[in-house]
Amino acid sequence: MSIDSKINILLVDDRPENLLALEAIIEHEDYNLVKASSGEEALKCLLRHDFAAILLDVQMPGIDGFGTAKIIKAREKTKNIPILFITANNMDSEHIFTGYSLGAIDYILKPLEPTILKAKVERFIEIYKLNQQLRQQAAILTEKTKELEKANVELSNLTSQLRISEALANVISETSIDTMIVIDESGRILKVNPAIKGMFQYHEHELIRKSVLELFLGEESTNYIKSLLNTIKNVSYLSGHDNLEEIKATRKDGTVFPAEIQIGKRYVQDRCLIAVTIRDISKKKHDQEKITHMAYYDSLTELPNRRLFNEKLTFMLNKGRQSNQPLAMMYLDMDRFKYINDSLGHIVGDKLLLEIAKRLSATARAQDLVARLGGDEFTILLPDTDRESALELAETILEVYKEPFFIDNYELYMTTSIGISVFPYDGEDAQVLMRNADAALYRAKEQGKNRYKVFHSGMNIQSYKNFILRNDLRKAIEREELSIVYQPRVDIETGKVRNAEALLRWNHPNWGPVSPAEFIPLAEESGDIMAFGDWVLKSVCLQNKAWQQAGYAPIQISVNFSAQQFLQKDLVGRIQQILKETELGPEWLEIEITESTILGNEEIITRTLNQLRKWGIRVSIDDFGTGYSSLSYLMRFPVHTIKIDRSFIRDISKDASHSQTLISSIISLAHGLHMSVVAEGVETEEQLDFLKKYQCDEAQGYLFSPPVPAAEFEAFLVPALSKTTNRKGIIRFEKKEKSNKGELTSGHVEASGGFSSASLLDAALLRTEQLYAISSREMDVFKLLVNGLSNKEISDVLFISEHTVKNHITRIFQKLAVNDRLQAMAKVYQTCIEEGENLKA
Repeated sequence: MSIDSKINILLVDDRPENLLALEAIIEHEDYNLVKASSGEEALKCLLRHDFAAILLDVQMPGIDGFGTAKIIKAREKTKNIPILFITANNMDSEHIFTGYSLGAIDYILKPLEPTILKAKVERFIEIYKLNQQLRQQAAILTEKTKELEKANVELSNLTSQLRISEALANVISETSIDTMIVIDESGRILKVNPAIKGMFQYHEHELIRKSVLELFLGEESTNYIKSLLNTIKNVSYLSGHDNLEEIKATRKDGTVFPAEIQIGKRYVQDRCLIAVTIRDISKKKHDQEKITHMAYYDSLTELPNRRLFNEKLTFMLNKGRQSNQPLAMMYLDMDRFKYINDSLGHIVGDKLLLEIAKRLSATARAQDLVARLGGDEFTILLPDTDRESALELAETILEVYKEPFFIDNYELYMTTSIGISVFPYDGEDAQVLMRNADAALYRAKEQGKNRYKVFHSGMNIQSYKNFILRNDLRKAIEREELSIVYQPRVDIETGKVRNAEALLRWNHPNWGPVSPAEFIPLAEESGDIMAFGDWVLKSVCLQNKAWQQAGYAPIQISVNFSAQQFLQKDLVGRIQQILKETELGPEWLEIEITESTILGNEEIITRTLNQLRKWGIRVSIDDFGTGYSSLSYLMRFPVHTIKIDRSFIRDISKDASHSQTLISSIISLAHGLHMSVVAEGVETEEQLDFLKKYQCDEAQGYLFSPPVPAAEFEAFLVPALSKTTNRKGIIRFEKKEKSNKGELTSGHVEASGGFSSASLLDAALLRTEQLYAISSREMDVFKLLVNGLSNKEISDVLFISEHTVKNHITRIFQKLAVNDRLQAMAKVYQTCIEEGENLKA
């Protein structure tokens, strides 16, 4: 077939890939496909060719599909060419009627369905061929008689009716999942789409000419539809966007489902058409309800969660205020539940929590609210309940807990601690009532668990402090309230400091410095000890690496590990990771554990210790001698160092004490097992002499230095300090004693070289005075300061006020560029060492 005899079809789309797709779908030997990439190009093509149909993209740059269609319909030559709009837009009523008002014959949505598109195009071609035949017949009929002219008129009427019928047939999208209905102004159904079957169970023919009210049988829904139909009669235009409404729809079998209904009104050739779109929102409603349930209920126990509990608490408090009725609150925490998780696993733990929730719900009254706040914490709100009634329920709960819980193959016995507060006596708002119930719970835990306590204003201040500390523990790292201090371990033979112990400190913003004996047990109980341990280990490794990079001689730092930390899974891997991150060699880290850590965990401990030894990390046993079976553990475990507990060191000087025998035995045994020994808590010369006599390796205590911050500890890291010794290297600072004349005699620093300590110190002080331009009055203060006198003692000796002493010391520190006494003394003894070297030379 020649090109001239082929049927022209115009394809308009600004995207080449879409044009290729259209061409591939409708390609036919009888068709001549003309492609245009814009509305402007399409209009030029219409000037050159006659087309049987136009496939027109709606969204294009420049003149879009609607604008192009408007121009096509405005021209006499092209106004009758059928237009098939191709669009990616959703087929809402406004979009549909906009296209039809411009003369569109049909719509098709992207992505294209080849079968539908091809069928529609073939139909247009059939119409085109029919119109061609009609035009040929019309030319013949003009030459016929009036009888033939009458037939032509009838044919024109038939064509008009065909257009109306075709418009009705294409109003509803065949591919929509929503039910789409065309009705007239009285509500009679003229046309439905296939989705009606799946949504309402009706076949299409069952609803034609029926009232749309057949689909909305409920009174509320029927009244709404009737009201809507009355409104439609009184308006000439209804967009469909502003009348979305949720109502109940009814299926053929009588079942009801929630639906959204949207109505739009248009006039087509003076005939009113009303498009009704119905969407089944059952799944949407179900999803909303599910989301709401997830937001307000615990996923494990199905009890109300913290969010719903807080809302109910506020509601009940308001109701209690209005009715002047009390409201009791119980705060429950399962005793030792963490050990269930640790020993039997979280699956068993979750099953146990579920049974606990069921037992609490069964014990509580119908009007009570049982909620799970998280973990093993539960609350019960008791409306219209006084203190006595709350106590009765608490006793009942403790009683029902005496029955075991059967979980899988385990028979578990659990106890709980309960804190109780009562509105309005223990608090008039939710926050105060909750806090006081929590405080009472903590008191119950503190007094031995498996009991209840009622809050009262006279609760022990220490209990309150512990309660506050427990709550603030997790914030301590984030708020930078934690710090680390370092206490040197002195080599008794050489006097050098090659080791130090890192100790954790907490400066609470309200309670001030908190003793580790207070907050470490709280951290272990709450589980925060793991986070604390990681923070300490990483901080110590970073600090040690920083000292090495600053040029100080390398030093080994020991870090204390609690039993929980040391028994955690992949401990060695975690330590290796931190060493890798901080780039610190493992030989500069020592792990300290207590004997209690070893008890009952021999297999795990042995494996972990061997891994640490293989990696090059040293391990020491802290507080040695205070545990059980100490000697057997020494022989069985690969330990490098033992630290003799300070309690034995303290009793060395007591005549009736057996500490001397015990200490000498421990040192001898440890050396026989190739272990080093550190004595803790050394505070006197007598203790040091005894330890030196029995060849103890290292000493640690206030005789040498208390634990000090990193900046002050740097004084012990000066390499030259190791050259000046007292007792072959030990440096200490002693007070001068007053003579009968009120003068001071110098304390002494014995040196292995045999020089006079007094002369070395005097030379060092003179040298310091000259180097830093210290005045004579400042020097008087400085000499006393170096000999260890306090500000008050210096004030008494020099007959000046303590304020003046403080001012002198401040100026001395400024000149020496130091921050404290320890650094000042270190500077003097640095000079002392240099003077000693000069004397030797």
